[in-house]
Amino acid sequence: MTFDEHRHCKVCGKTCGPEEQTCSEACRLRRTATLRTRRLYTYLLYGITLFIVLVVVLPYLGVR
Repeated sequence: MTFDEHRHCKVCGKTCGPEEQTCSEACRLRRTATLRTRRLYTYLLYGITLFIVLVVVLPYLGVR
């Protein structure tokens, strides 16, 4: 058996086909929801960081 004959599900760890990321539709939906939430938190982090930089840095530069 070689390493390319199967993969493990990204959600639950069960084996699945070599070209698949998840083992079932339920795991696929859970992974999609997790990735969507992670992407939202990333955008929020960037937005909050930008807001803080603008609020802290711009007054020192004299921009209003």
